[in-house]
Amino acid sequence: MKQKEVVVVSAARTPIGKHCGYYYDFSAEDLGVLAVQEAILRSGIDLSKINIDQVVAGMIYTDSLGQKIYLPRNVAYRAAKLLGDENNLKHAPGKTTLRICGTGFQTLADAFDLIHQDGPQKMNCVVSFATESMTNTNMVHQGKRKKDNVWDFDDAPLKDYLLEGFGHNLFNTQMALTAEKYGTLTGISRNDCDEFAYESHIRAREAQKKQWNRYSGKSKNDFLKGVFTVNTDDPNGIPMSFWRDEGVKYDISVDELAGLRPLMKADGLVTPGTASQISDGSAAAVLMDREFADKNNIPYLAILRGYQFSTVDPTIMGQGPVPAIKTIMEKLKLKMADVDLFEINEAFAAQYLAAEKELKLPREITNVNGGAVAIGHNIAATGLRITTDLIYELKRRNEKIGIASACIGGGQGGAVCVEIV
Repeated sequence: MKQKEVVVVSAARTPIGKHCGYYYDFSAEDLGVLAVQEAILRSGIDLSKINIDQVVAGMIYTDSLGQKIYLPRNVAYRAAKLLGDENNLKHAPGKTTLRICGTGFQTLADAFDLIHQDGPQKMNCVVSFATESMTNTNMVHQGKRKKDNVWDFDDAPLKDYLLEGFGHNLFNTQMALTAEKYGTLTGISRNDCDEFAYESHIRAREAQKKQWNRYSGKSKNDFLKGVFTVNTDDPNGIPMSFWRDEGVKYDISVDELAGLRPLMKADGLVTPGTASQISDGSAAAVLMDREFADKNNIPYLAILRGYQFSTVDPTIMGQGPVPAIKTIMEKLKLKMADVDLFEINEAFAAQYLAAEKELKLPREITNVNGGAVAIGHNIAATGLRITTDLIYELKRRNEKIGIASACIGGGQGGAVCVEIV
């Protein structure tokens, strides 16, 4: 079959909110609606003429508050209403996909596969979105239904649905422990982690200052152009426009980070300051067959060159980006010098630094506007969030090739490659 090129027509993401922060009263569905609406508005497509063939949703905590089993259909209906669309988006079939920390990448991979080849299943236009409200994850009762009464349950403890996902029982480990082990194996020190966490905040802070200059009209430089504003209330109930990632700290120091107590063991590498922040937010993209976009005179941001998911030892889960990046570069016949920018999710400073060391990544072109240690890791949405940021930063710099990657719970790594047109 003839293979098709897949293009990213538009991409957008919310600012990332802190746990129990500005998005306290927003559900994951609410956030998804905002991202899908913005991505379609940015695409400029006429929904009366262009059919959306599929909506691919990504979310991890689907059993939490609200009817998340209906996520893609609910988001499509609500976004269609906001866009004034009566006959297109709300009639697009929807599916929810899940690959833990790689879920955002998986929404892109699903869209890529739906569009990429000719044949009866081929599609021309797919909307991908990923969303997470870690704030709204709830306590769950783990009792089984009783054998003699399907409507009654055995006694069982209540457990934190969020924390349950941070452990991997089969391998007797936890996310933070995998970072500890991987960092130690590669010779990463606690000081390395503290200094890197500080750098992540500094990079994010400086990018936000330039982002504000763009919003306020002081500069035409397109820093963080993938981010759109969200109307919400501040802690005092006063309406505001939320435009920046909430977790970025402006008053942090290496000394302060060095004074934090390790989370897992007395001499450990992982602290509250060197781990990614628990966060809320969403991202969305409109993807098309390139030939179809050209035929309909629809401009696009980038070509989605491909994706890769790879596996590693689950006890050093953070190594995931290493085989994922190496493999996608081999498949696409790319050398390190061909890649203009990298975005690697900072699940933990120790994990990122170990992967950076193994891959020999140039720090000056990796996570140039800060990463999840400063910005936050709204788990399902992260892959799509960093891909959105990567595309817009490549365009801002007039660069061409970018790779986004993340480690994934269970011992996996994911990566996508984009090429600016």
